[in-house]
This record gives sequence, structure tokens and C-alpha cells, in this order.
Amino acid sequence: MMKNDLDAVSFRDLEWSCELNFKKYSNYWHLYTDGRDADIMFRSAEDMKAGMNIIGLCCLYFPDIKAFTFELMNNHLHMILAGDRKRCEALFDMIKGRLAKYFTRNGIIVDMHKFNCELIEITSLQSLRNEIIYVNRNGYVARPDCTPFSYMWGAGAWFFNPILSHLPYVRFEDMTVREKRQICRSNDVTAPTGDIKVFDGMILPACFCDIEAAESFFRNAHHYFQQLTRKFEAYGEIASRLHETIFIADEEMYSAVCMLCMKLYDVKNPAQLTPKDRIEVARKMKQDYNASNRQIKSILKLNKDTIDQLFPPDA
Repeated sequence: MMKNDLDAVSFRDLEWSCELNFKKYSNYWHLYTDGRDADIMFRSAEDMKAGMNIIGLCCLYFPDIKAFTFELMNNHLHMILAGDRKRCEALFDMIKGRLAKYFTRNGIIVDMHKFNCELIEITSLQSLRNEIIYVNRNGYVARPDCTPFSYMWGAGAWFFNPILSHLPYVRFEDMTVREKRQICRSNDVTAPTGDIKVFDGMILPACFCDIEAAESFFRNAHHYFQQLTRKFEAYGEIASRLHETIFIADEEMYSAVCMLCMKLYDVKNPAQLTPKDRIEVARKMKQDYNASNRQIKSILKLNKDTIDQLFPPDA
């Protein structure tokens, strides 16, 4: 058998294994909250730690719900879950209720009526891969000082990253009552069953997210990384559906536009485009990549009035 034949067999076997892993669970969901009009809720690292711990404890109270990954932003949340829809909504209600108590106790004024969840059903393996990657890119896209493997406030950094399993954690059961109260953000230190590990005042995401199961939906680490850095069109579609404005970092957007320039006009970069072609590329950027008006202006050097006519900000 030739090497190419072996590679093809290996590819088919790996894909089949991923499909089998996908079929182990049912009712996959992308749970998200709309950040467009939401108040900034998490205003410091301590607030983010509180949010992480509240999410972790609540997930552990719902053993029938499988959490694969999540990302916490300063005013919204993304989670990839599997389980009964009503139970997923109940999990979110618990998270919302505990966050509201934390904000009240700490004098943080937040309109929690704006913090509501939507659930999008995920019905195929590739869709699940796209949604996981979209969630794990969220912090990276919003924070120019982060990569998908360094954003602290979620589970994305744990994917195919065994180094994190060696963090010098402390088990929750071995902590003092005072320390437990700090983790629970409550005088009630009753915790759900499970091996809860804490590092730097934060419950480790691997305690309540099944990272290994989530990794099994990808053929290997190389496949995950390729999906993380390449499938811009798929992530643009998700961003539009979730009403999120930016999902590709500026550097990635520029690379994507250069590829468009070569593919459509046989030129290496947007500086070589004619004014008419720049308008067409602007439309492609908005349609295919959900580019912001700022990104279009910066990359194509178009006049702001022209861009606002093409894509009215209010729309």
C-alpha cells in the first residue's frame, strides 16, 4: 500500500472516530448571551474569578449536563453544552441568580434583565467543531494581548495543552472555611460532589468542562489548530447569527483580505486594488467575514463616508 493510501485510510479512520464520539451525546447547544446592549459586569480580575467560580460550581450541580467549553467576557458569556434544553436553561438561571447576588453584595450596579440566554442547536460534527472554535477564539479576538491559548477566563486555553494539568492546585475539600467562602463568594460553602481543584483562587475549568471529550471531536491537535486559524467564513456566519460584530482579529482580517485580492483580482494586497475593486472587496469583507466598518476603513483605506453609505452604522 502506498503512503498516500495509508494517509487516506488514517484520515478516514480518524474522522470516523470523531463521528462516533459525536454520537455519544445528544442535544448539543451553543448557549450565549447578547453583549450588544449589556452592561459591563466584570470590571476586574477579581470579578472575572468570581464569574469563573460561579459558572464552575453551577455546572457541577448539573451532572446531567455536559459542558465542553465556555468563554466569559466582561459583559457576556458563551458555553457549548449537551443535554436537555430545559436543563441547560435551568443551569443558566442558576448562574444568573448567583451572579446577581455577587454583584449586589459588592455594590456593582448591573441591569440583569439584559443578561439573558439564547440556545442554538448544533446538529452535526462539523457544526460542533465550528461552534467550539468560535467560543475558544472569543477572548483572543477581543483582547489584542491574548492568544487563544492564553486567555484566562474560559476553557479554551486547556485544549491540547497538557502543561496546564501540572498547575500546583489545591483541592477544595482541603481548604479552610474562609478560603472556601472566597471561592464560593458566599457564606454557604456547600459544594457539589466532584474533585474540585483550585489555582490562584479560581476553580480550574477542567474540573467542570470535559476537555478530553471536546478534543475528541477533532482528529488531533494539528487539526484543531488548523480549524482555529483558518475557517474565517464559518466563524463569520456564526458571528452574524449571534449578532456579534467582530470575530476576526485585525491581523487575521488583513491576511484574509490579501487572499481575497489574489483569488479575485490576482494582486498581492489591497493597496493594489482599483477604487471599484475596493468597494467589492469591502462587500465581501462584510458578507463573508463580518468585518467591522473600522476594519474595512483601516485595511482598504476607504473614505469613512463611503463605508457608512455602504454599511450604515445603525443597521
